[in-house]
Amino acid sequence: MGRPERKLDPEGGLIERFAHDLRQLRVAAGQPTYRIMGSRVGCSPSRLSEAAKGLRLPSLSATLDYVRACGVTDTAGWERRWHEINDEVEQHAQPTGEPAPSEPDTAEASPRPRVVYKVAGTALAFLVAGAAFFWGSGEVVPDVPTRCRSPHTSPRVPISMQPCVALTGGDVVASLDLRAVGAVDGAVAYVWLHDAASRVPLAQTLRTCELGALRGNQARTCGPFAHEVPPGRYTTAVAVEPGPRRSEPPLWRRGATGTQSPQLVRTP
Repeated sequence: MGRPERKLDPEGGLIERFAHDLRQLRVAAGQPTYRIMGSRVGCSPSRLSEAAKGLRLPSLSATLDYVRACGVTDTAGWERRWHEINDEVEQHAQPTGEPAPSEPDTAEASPRPRVVYKVAGTALAFLVAGAAFFWGSGEVVPDVPTRCRSPHTSPRVPISMQPCVALTGGDVVASLDLRAVGAVDGAVAYVWLHDAASRVPLAQTLRTCELGALRGNQARTCGPFAHEVPPGRYTTAVAVEPGPRRSEPPLWRRGATGTQSPQLVRTP
């Protein structure tokens, strides 16, 4: 079972126009498969295919992965355009005041919406894991989307966090998109998988990224980190703390939950 890539209307708004132009960039690059593109930049094919769906504004890191996979080396123009669209979307979004979830979302819930979903006021129902899309190239890309929570500002440092979880080749992939709300000097990001069933952090999956000095509105990505874990329900949990880097984030030994992504189910 499969379906072709959905058609886009370049006059359908900022998000759809942006996705249309990403697809045109791919065509100009010879229309490589998403699998080939992913291998060029070290990310999953589904992360790249989602960036060009036009249903929501992709993260900055996903956008830059996409254009680099198409052979673009000078990405400043795309980064500038992404910020312009993101700022426009945020200006029209209603503030949610959403706190960091203390417990993961249910496995059956739709992915937590990004900002563009607040504008549209609708929720997207994803196909079950194991379904597939057939792209124009004839490639089959598993429809296991990258699931990210809406941006949440760290209580410890002025950085907006957006943890994401995905499934690639049987591995559960954790990543964190960040954007400095103000100037930051020497913060550290901690990223790990949280077992939603047992409600415990998986110590073997803990990874850290030293962010260094960041100017206001500067974006970074921590990950992606692929983990081979047993079947189950997982979220990506994250924390951003002032430096220097520690071996583990605060409250880790008390079963820290961190700020979490929506859940993803890894089947046998």
